[in-house]
Formats: sequence, C-alpha cells, structure tokens
Amino acid sequence: MLLLSEQHASYQHFRQAFAQNLSPDVRLEVRTLAQQTDIPEADILVTAGSKAMQWAADRWHGAMLATMLSSNNFQQLRAGRPLPHPLSALFLDQPLPRQVALIRAALPSLSRVGVLYTPDGDFAQQPLQQELARQGASLHSQTVQPDDSLAARLEELLARSDILLAVPDSRIYNSSTIRNILLGSYRRGIPVIGLSAAYVNAGALCAVYSTPEQQAAQSAGMVSEFLQRGSLPSPRFPQLYQIALNAEVARSLRLDIRSVEALRIEIDRVEGGRP
Repeated sequence: MLLLSEQHASYQHFRQAFAQNLSPDVRLEVRTLAQQTDIPEADILVTAGSKAMQWAADRWHGAMLATMLSSNNFQQLRAGRPLPHPLSALFLDQPLPRQVALIRAALPSLSRVGVLYTPDGDFAQQPLQQELARQGASLHSQTVQPDDSLAARLEELLARSDILLAVPDSRIYNSSTIRNILLGSYRRGIPVIGLSAAYVNAGALCAVYSTPEQQAAQSAGMVSEFLQRGSLPSPRFPQLYQIALNAEVARSLRLDIRSVEALRIEIDRVEGGRP
C-alpha cells in the first residue's frame, strides 16, 4: 500500500512512477492522507512525505518504507516512539559528498562556502564542515535568530563567503524570502547553490536533486527487495539524481562552468572514491 501525504503534483508523479516500476504481480493500493481513516492489510506500507509517515507511525505495525522526506525529518519522527518493524527510508535530500562534489566541480577556484541557518533548524554544521574540508573547501556559517534582520545577516555572511549554499530551513528559505536572497547574493557576485530545479529557475547557479520519478523508481526497487527476501534494505540517500544549471546566471557572474555532463562525471568520480 502507498500512502500519500497530499494530492500535490509531485506526489502524483511519484505515485505514477512507483506503480510503473513495480512487478506486474504486485497488487498496489493507493490512499491519500486526507481521505484516510484506517489502513487496510498489506505486506508493506510505503509512505510518501513526512505527514504520511507521522500518521502511519502511530497506527501501523508491519513493514514500512518512508519516502519523500528528508533524513532529518526521518530521524526526528522516529525519535522517542515505538515504530513499525521492519522500517526503512529513502531520503529526499542528497548525500553530503554529492552536494560538496557539485560545488567543487562547478566552482573549483572558490572555496569559502557560506550557510545561513536558524539555531533550532535541521542544519547539522559539523558533518558539512568535515566534508567541505575533505574536498578542499571551508564552511562559513551565520545563524539567524528569530528577531534578526535576514538581510543584515545575509550581508555579513556574503562578505566572508565565495558561495552561498542553501539548506532546507523554511524559516530562511521560503516563498517570501527566496527572491531577496537570490538578488542580494547576485548583486555581490556570489553564486547560490540551490536545493532543486525550482531554485535554479529562480536564479540559483546550480543544484543537485532527485525527481519524484527517480525517488519512486528506487523506492519500488527497495519494495521488490523486501517482497523477495523478506527484509528491507537499510535507510539510504537517493542513488539517482539530476543536475540543474542556470547558464544565464553563470554568464552574468562571469563564471566558466562545466557542462552538466562533465559535472556528473566529476560527482560520480568523487562518490566512487576514484582519485
């Protein structure tokens, strides 16, 4: 059974691709959270989105695969409560080595990576700092308190950064602020590394992300593995990914950026551990 958090287009794309990637002998039932009062029997429950996982975690006692949610959401939702067993997840966010590899491949001459974050958000500073150092860059972070001026904190950060890396923090990056953040960075000549194709379309330089269809294909593979072996693979980051690049922004900032194909080759090299 597949339980969707919402009827949003991204969830519908996930639903369609998930069904297409399942074996023909697998019977699939799909429900949306808003229409859900109970869960029928199933060999495995797949939740799409953090709301669906949160709802099911208190009601479902069999095998469960959580998808379309961040690794931090998953850890928070499973903290301090009994959970279904076996339980696994396919995270929505990209692994840090891949994110940093994109930055280093796209902008090898720039090494100071700036991050804005709120103290009570999901941003984990130490792992990113370590991965940046491993790949020859440095982290320059700036906290934003609830009563701070976002514009002022952004200016402080940009003054000591070569690159601005967006992180999943809705108090900083939301529909009311993203345009001003992108414009402020652009005026200072600082490229922004986004979280999705939407960020790149709005004016970020580039982003690495996984589409709902890619998430669905890998999720279906994890379900097939469970149905064949009786055990779920461990929680993991997406294997399939896309790269979005805004060539117009690159030209405006006078940045000589490799092609998407060349960036992917370099990312795959870093992830594969090849010298």
